[in-house]
Amino acid sequence: MKQKVILMSLMATLSILYSQDTYTLEKVTVSNESDGGAIFETDNKDNINSQGFTKEAIELYSGPVGMSALKVVGMSPSVDYQPAEIFGSNETSFHDPLRIRGKNQSGPGGVYMLESLPISGNPGGGKTMFDMENFSGIDLYKGYAPVDKSLGFSNLIGKVDLTVARPKKEMETQFAQTVGSDKTLRSFLRFDTGKMDDVAIFGSFSKTSGDKWKGEGDLDRKNMMLGAVYTPNDNFKTEMFVIHNEDNHHNYYGLSYAEAKDLDTYAKKDWNRVSSVGSSNYYDWNKQSFKDTVLTANVEYRFVNDSVMRFKPYYSKDKGNYWFANDAKTREIEWLIDHDRYGGVLEYEVPLNDELSMKMGYWRGRQEPPGPPSSRRLYTINASGQLQYAGWNILAKNQYHEFNSPFIEFCGERDRLSYSLGIRYLDFKLAGLKNYTFGTNATTSSDYDTAIAQGTVDEWGSVDAKTFTEWLPSVYVGYQLTHNIDIYFDYARSYGYDVNLFPTYVTNRAKFVAKNVTLQQLWDQQKLELSDNFDIGMKYKSNGIVYNPNLFFTKVTGKQANVYDSHYGIAYPTNSIDAMSYGAEFAMSGPLGESVDVLASLFYNQYYYTEDFQTSAISISSIKGDQIPDAPMYGVKGALTYKIENFKFTPIVKYTGSRYGNVDHTQKIPSFTTVDFDIDYRLPKIKGFKSADVKLSFINVFNKRYIASIITPDNALAADTTQPTYIVGAPFSAYLSVGLTF
Repeated sequence: MKQKVILMSLMATLSILYSQDTYTLEKVTVSNESDGGAIFETDNKDNINSQGFTKEAIELYSGPVGMSALKVVGMSPSVDYQPAEIFGSNETSFHDPLRIRGKNQSGPGGVYMLESLPISGNPGGGKTMFDMENFSGIDLYKGYAPVDKSLGFSNLIGKVDLTVARPKKEMETQFAQTVGSDKTLRSFLRFDTGKMDDVAIFGSFSKTSGDKWKGEGDLDRKNMMLGAVYTPNDNFKTEMFVIHNEDNHHNYYGLSYAEAKDLDTYAKKDWNRVSSVGSSNYYDWNKQSFKDTVLTANVEYRFVNDSVMRFKPYYSKDKGNYWFANDAKTREIEWLIDHDRYGGVLEYEVPLNDELSMKMGYWRGRQEPPGPPSSRRLYTINASGQLQYAGWNILAKNQYHEFNSPFIEFCGERDRLSYSLGIRYLDFKLAGLKNYTFGTNATTSSDYDTAIAQGTVDEWGSVDAKTFTEWLPSVYVGYQLTHNIDIYFDYARSYGYDVNLFPTYVTNRAKFVAKNVTLQQLWDQQKLELSDNFDIGMKYKSNGIVYNPNLFFTKVTGKQANVYDSHYGIAYPTNSIDAMSYGAEFAMSGPLGESVDVLASLFYNQYYYTEDFQTSAISISSIKGDQIPDAPMYGVKGALTYKIENFKFTPIVKYTGSRYGNVDHTQKIPSFTTVDFDIDYRLPKIKGFKSADVKLSFINVFNKRYIASIITPDNALAADTTQPTYIVGAPFSAYLSVGLTF
């Protein structure tokens, strides 16, 4: 208890390096002339309420292996990101350990955007496709986002938008090497050509490897990125960025609730080291492997009236597989992932007068499932403890999800007032699918194309495409009360859709057929999940410190739950329940003096269903008003960078409040506090080098045992057959990094 009091006092004293971007008429950049480690930009370039992380903040908070932008935005209030290890890669096929204001990602939408383009999704790979050295900034959008920065299958929880660090004007080589605990080894190399006439290019390569911190298994990741910019004159610019990432790693075992309550005994429990008859708990059958390629471009022309036309095409390819056990852990499932997404944004921006500008555009996109899942092979474990093909767990042929979305936005400033008004129309075609699962067995070909060609369509479990349409308005108003105080209000509507209905129907087909219910009947009733998000806040600047309190409220309609339908006499997942989220956030950041930078954030967050729902013919849930699972109600984060001569010392403290594994609150996980500590030393000027740095990183300094994330749906009940599983956070670890620029 004494240690916890000391740590909480340290958090309150240190605060944390985060700032909430809100519009001000005066451009304010919080930075430290002494090259501090906690530099944060607080000016707003887009009349929006967002949160931005600069290059320096990315370097400080991305961790010793620099593979996850989510670790950076995890310093923001109301953002809870708890990976199983420092790589940030070990989410399961069903769960990404990220919540923003209590919400997690629904459906196959992705939170990542690259240069405001929707290049990511879930399930699938790509969670580690970014080397943080290649990015100059990260913008975090929570409830509010401009009409052109919220694109994708879903934007319910917000977006994380990465800005590429453009090729340098002069030739430069950057090299970094990291070694550390659990055989961690990472090498990074980037070469910039410098500007060659009208062209500048950079290319990078990295290789990362390491063992799991418990049990058998490892990670192996390779990443390549190429960027090119062509600027023949001041009016025309063409940019192109290509990323290719290969990630292979083993997953961590999820504990039961009984085990999670006794971490002294079970913290290091993991998958079996050897295969055994009848059990799918073998470590090498619980893994994932993906190859991801992303291509984006920007063609931009500026006219004489300062209007700008942009065309931004994108393409991403995601191919690989998940291996995981069935619920009873008696069979093994191989989920094949092979999908792509592509599209483009055409945008025209024009100043109408000194006080008003207009932006209008059109997004066209296509995205291939999963989700929902379309190809899962099933295996039994034979008498020799080996996998034996047993047919298809799911076999379906999908169409593409399609998006057509025009938008328009007006923004500007007058005297002390700043404003932005936008609206986007969404035409979203949810892909139809033909189900071939029924009737397949071990004699069915294990080749997907062959199985489809030789299979029979199951009319009970097949559906036509379904189209959703929705208007998505957004409003931002900011007012400068004094030269150092700004207040703001914003509103935006966001959307999403969970795709759990199809796999639920296929798995329980016999029950639905017995009730004479087709999937099409249920499909026709589905609707989007919508969130109406409101923020009101203030930004106060004093002596270089920015203080940012913020209140938020969200009304959710059409949230998914497994609801009993009395008309059909059966329960199934449907988007029909209402929910609500509200809370308070506080952030501060800036220099305390010439030698100290500080950042602090804290939050209070309520997110809950506003109604009970029927779970069976005779049962009704009693969860109204109960906090959603795995969503902490409180959180505090703090960091301080102290500089003396060529040294920088940065302690980072995070407190995460208690959470529940189910929505009826019978499985409680206690709060926890972790402390990280970085020591950075910039070597004196070395001939032939622009800079040289040595960094020591200590993670979880006090070796705290804690539950990092909970794998559970938001509507999980204590009576459900499938129970939550609990992922343990990493213990103490240490890393040494050397960086050279020449």
